[in-house]
Order: sequence, then C-alpha cells, then structure tokens
Amino acid sequence: MSTTDTINPLLDLHRQAEAEFQAYGPAEIVSTFGEPQAEYGAVRKACGMIDQPQRAIVEISGKDRLTFLNNLLTNQTWDKQSKSGPAGGSGVYAYLLHAKNGRIMLDTNVLERGDRTLLDIDRRLVQLFIAALSKYHFAEAIEIHDRSPEFRQIALHGPGSVSLLEQACDGSVILPTAQLHSTSARILGHEIVAWRDDICAVPGFHLIVETAQVRAIWMQLLTRFSAGAEIGKRPLRPIGWAAFNATRIEAGRAMFGIDFDETFLPAETGRLQMARAVSFTKGCYPGQEIVARMHARSQVARQIVGFKMDDEALPIAGAQIFDEQSNVIGAVTSSTISPILSGASIGLALVKRSHTDAGKSVQIPAEGSIRTARVVELPFIKGAST
Repeated sequence: MSTTDTINPLLDLHRQAEAEFQAYGPAEIVSTFGEPQAEYGAVRKACGMIDQPQRAIVEISGKDRLTFLNNLLTNQTWDKQSKSGPAGGSGVYAYLLHAKNGRIMLDTNVLERGDRTLLDIDRRLVQLFIAALSKYHFAEAIEIHDRSPEFRQIALHGPGSVSLLEQACDGSVILPTAQLHSTSARILGHEIVAWRDDICAVPGFHLIVETAQVRAIWMQLLTRFSAGAEIGKRPLRPIGWAAFNATRIEAGRAMFGIDFDETFLPAETGRLQMARAVSFTKGCYPGQEIVARMHARSQVARQIVGFKMDDEALPIAGAQIFDEQSNVIGAVTSSTISPILSGASIGLALVKRSHTDAGKSVQIPAEGSIRTARVVELPFIKGAST
C-alpha cells in the first residue's frame, strides 16, 4: 500500500469513479469527479459530499485542557470570571501565534466535547502543533494525542445536508445549528462526531469517522442517496476540490496555506477572519500584545480582500496586482468563476492598506492583458453562516 493510500483509505474508490486528483501536501485529494458544474450545483441546490484526507484531529483530554488552550490560542476557551469553559458540543475557531512576532503559526477548529477537546487541523501541521503544545505544557493535567491515524473526515455541504444527515443517522439526532458546534451520532451502527461549519455559505457538516469505518459510511451514503437517482435530481453527489473551492471563495472564506500563511499577522487575514478567530477580551496568550496594539491603532499594512473583475477574464493565484500608476500593491491568492454571480470572475487577494476599501479600482493581469477589477466587501454571497 502506498503512502497516499495509507493517508486516504478512499483513494481506490475515487479511482474507480474516474476522479481527477491533485496534491495537497502529503495527501492526494479529488479535484473533480468529472462533472465540476454538476458538483457545484450539488453544493448550491442539494448536497455535495467531499473527502478530506488533508484534515487531521488532535485530541486533548484532562481537567486543565480548556485553561491550557485559553492561554495559547487567540480565541476564548475558558471564562476567567465565571471560571468555566464552554459547554460540551460548542466550539471556536482560533489561531496559534508565534510569541516573538505575533505571526500565525497555524489555525484550528476547537471542538469541545465535554470529556475531551478535538482540534481539527491541516494534516501537514500536526507535528508542529503537538510540538508547540508540548513546549507550553508544564504541570497542567492534560494529555495530548495525535488522532490522525484513527480518524478521517468527510463533509456534507448544501441546503439538503441537514435533511440528508438526519435520514442517514441511526435513530433521531438533533444536528447543531450554531457554527463549530458538534454532536454525537451513529451511522451504520458506528459512532461519529458531526460538527458544523457553513464554509460554503450553505449548511455544512463535517463528519469525524473512525478510519476503519470511513469506506463503509462513504459507500452507504452514496448508495442510499446518490446511486440510480436521476441526473440533476440527486439528493447527494460526490464533489471534488474544484467545486468546494469555488463555493468557499463565494462565501469569502480565506484559508490558511492558500490565502494566508505563517508570514501573516492576524489582522492581515481580513475582517471576516478576525471576527471568527480573535477574542479581544480573553486576556494574554503568545503574541497577544502585538494583536492588541494593531487593533487599538487600526494599523495594518496589508489585508486580505475580495475582488471582482470588470469583465469575465479570470486571473490566476499568484498574479500581481497593480494600482493605476502601475505600482505593485498585492497579489491574487484565490480566484474562481462564480456561476451564482452570473459567471463573474471573483477572488481573494492580499493588497496594501491603500487599496483595502470596497470600490477601489485595481489592475490585474488575466488571460494575456491587464484588466480592471474592483475591491468588494466580503462575503460575495450571504448564506447560512452570514
């Protein structure tokens, strides 16, 4: 068995379905199952199911876990006044910063389960994350475990995801309505954790599944809700990165490792990200003074923004962005053609402070010539989470 097969136990099923692949760190992920327009339509009108071998789970247990995380992350996991943590089933999104310069080391979805805390993270960053946690672990009563070999994640995105997941689960289940809240459920007799993140501006549920059961659950969901259904009326369709990426850009969701990285300060990731990731009332954590100072002074040299081209030409990620005097002011980080916006070419970009306001005109090379685009307020479309 190859390394990619070990990382992704669904790989052979995707090959049988004649999927097209792309690399994502050590993982090989599906780009498309051959019908990207239909896959996009599933997310917007029904339900798209995506395999996520690039995601991993780190587990922290022990009575001090929430105070420990609160002292490290940018978002709140412990209320010092009430001396209590979040209720089981709730969650937050947060950054872990470098102490010296306040730049982002990584991001994580923190899922409190009552008896333990699950941290969803990019698989490439697991060892870095565990090393950073261990560095700050002294006398706290906690245990840190890499659960990435034991669990895999698949996700359901679309307006039909709520009904479909309710039908798929054994017995009745109350699915979370709040972002990053989670619940236990059973599919095919196997316990899963379903957590909510409307990253595509439609209801979205990530299923944390035992590695040994992910094949059976994937196949069961396809058999029950997709196979044999009339094309165009399928309640469920497997989707790849292309459809997912287009819909998350439409939702204005910047992603670590794509739109921003370890060279970024939190404020540079944009208004939406800051609202999700940072608490300004929780107290100290590594890098907190730099975050607070930038917030108080409203000083940021560059920032992630949205842009919309004046015509249909689509710039590629990495394309430089210029002002009207031909000075370089930034670069495209993500781009897509948006069917829901009548085929408009849109994207996310990192630009200098002088051009972060909505309505600003910028110049971007696309399809062989310099084209005009406008900075727009994010998200491009509002949905379940906005």
